[in-house]
Amino acid sequence: MQFTPFDPSTASGADYEAITEMRARIQAFDRPGTPPFPLAATIELLSGQDAVSFGPRTFWTARDAEGLTGFAVVSLPDRENTDMALVFIEVDVDRRRQGIGTAFLRALLPSVQASGRPRVLALNVVGGSAGEPFAEAMGLACTIRGVSQTLETTSVDRTLWDVPTPDGYRLHAWDEAAPEELIASYAEARKAIDDSPTQDLVWEGTAWTPQRIRDDEAAVIAAGQYVPVVVAVHEATSEVAGITELIIRPGDLDQARQMDTAVREEHRGHGLGRAIKAEMMRRLMASRPEVARVTTQTASDNTYMIGVNHSLGYTDVRTLAHYEIATEALAARLGG
Repeated sequence: MQFTPFDPSTASGADYEAITEMRARIQAFDRPGTPPFPLAATIELLSGQDAVSFGPRTFWTARDAEGLTGFAVVSLPDRENTDMALVFIEVDVDRRRQGIGTAFLRALLPSVQASGRPRVLALNVVGGSAGEPFAEAMGLACTIRGVSQTLETTSVDRTLWDVPTPDGYRLHAWDEAAPEELIASYAEARKAIDDSPTQDLVWEGTAWTPQRIRDDEAAVIAAGQYVPVVVAVHEATSEVAGITELIIRPGDLDQARQMDTAVREEHRGHGLGRAIKAEMMRRLMASRPEVARVTTQTASDNTYMIGVNHSLGYTDVRTLAHYEIATEALAARLGG
C-alpha cells in the first residue's frame, strides 16, 4: 500500500476521474440521496482553486496493486486555530475493515507532527457510518455533533419564503463586495457567529476586520466562486445587525452551500435570522434558478437555527460529528 501526497502538477485526467468515481461510491454509501461531486468539482478542489479553506491543505491518495483505495486531506489553519491539524480520511466502500484507514492515518501522522500541532481534529464523520467506530477505536473523542440539512428548491413550497422584514430594519444584499459604508459594522456582525453552540469543541472564531473581508472577497472572485450576502440593517443606527451568506463553486453550479448566518446579540428576538435567509432564497432563485439544492450544517443543540431552517423548507438528512485527540496520544496509539 502506498500513501502519497497528490501532486496536481503531475496528475493525469485519469487520476482526477479515479478520485471522483471513488468518492461517488463513498458518497452513495455513506450519504445516500446526496448527489456526488462532479469531476469539475474534484479538479477545482485538488488543483487549489477553492478559495474557501482554513489554511494550507495537502491532499493524499492511498493505492495498492488494484488501484485507488482511499483519499485524505490534511489542513493546517494558519490564522486561527493554529494549534490543530484538520484531518479527513475516506476509504473506498469495498476496501474497508482491512486496516487501510489505520495505515493511512499512520502515514499522515509524521506531517502532522512536523507541523507542531498538538491537536488533531477529524472533520464531518457521518453518523452511523464506519467512520464513527473507526474514530473511537483510534482513541478520538467526539467534541461536537451536528445536523446536516438540505433544501430541495425544485420541490419546496416557496411561499415559506414570504417572510416580512421586522419593523425597524431593512434588508440589503450584494454578490461581490460589501458596500464601503457597511463594511465596518458587517465585520462586527460576522463575529456574532462565535456565540453559536460549540459543545465540547474548543474553536477560535475568525478575527474579522474590513481588510480581511476585502481579502476574502478578492480571493473568492479570483476563484470564480459566487458568494451572495444578505444583511439586516438597523435603521436607527445604520449598523448591520445580522448576516447570511451562501457559496456556489464553479465546479458544482447546481448546489449552494449555506455559510455563516448570525445575528448580533442586541438584535436577537426579532426574527432577523429567518427574514434574511428567506430573502437569500428569493434572490438566489431569481439570479441562479439552476440551483437545485442548498445544504447546511448546524450544531445539534442549536435548536433555534435548526427550527428556522425547517420553517424555510429544509429537511434533516443525517448527523455529523467532529472527533478530536491530542497528537501525542494518537502517535502513542499508532506506535509512532
